[in-house]
Amino acid sequence: MRHAGAGMTEQVAVLLLAGGEGRRMGGQDKGLLPWGGQALYRHVLVRLAPQAGWLAISANRHLDDYATSGHAVFADEAAWQGMGPLAGVASLADKLPDGIDYVQLVPCDAPLLPADLVARQLAILQAERRADACCPYTINGPQPVCALLRRSALARLPDYLASGGRSLRGFLALLDCRIVNFDDTRAFSNLNDPQSLAQLGQ
Repeated sequence: MRHAGAGMTEQVAVLLLAGGEGRRMGGQDKGLLPWGGQALYRHVLVRLAPQAGWLAISANRHLDDYATSGHAVFADEAAWQGMGPLAGVASLADKLPDGIDYVQLVPCDAPLLPADLVARQLAILQAERRADACCPYTINGPQPVCALLRRSALARLPDYLASGGRSLRGFLALLDCRIVNFDDTRAFSNLNDPQSLAQLGQ
């Protein structure tokens, strides 16, 4: 499903990462937990859909539930299963539509992400053509699960996974990755345990 976007954002795909096991939530599918009157992942969609030309969801359970959003849903390919969030990224790499040059990663449990998350990172990658990626940074440190990657950078992912690499931060360390500072730390709050789900204001 395509969305109207301003200028270069049409070249951006958003990948919503919902393929985790939800261990800190007792095995529940975090993206489908109710929050603010609807499933948690739908808040993320509302934030990100206007910022991109194409949006897909990486999920390994309840694919039909996620498909009700109207967006493409992909399970991890067999070669990458059990390898964490990067498995979802690797599984998407050969499914991106023509015209997509950037991939914006977002978690399924961060309902307050900035409305300019894509625009600010995209501006940096457009200005610095040699950079492979951009990562948001707050006073709490880097936010690698919200990084923006050039499509070309995904070609390095299979070798990283094959060598035993699993973390997004580790993969970004292999790339020419820039940072962009965001002042609102609350915008990057992850509701990944029962306490944070209850505490974050709705």
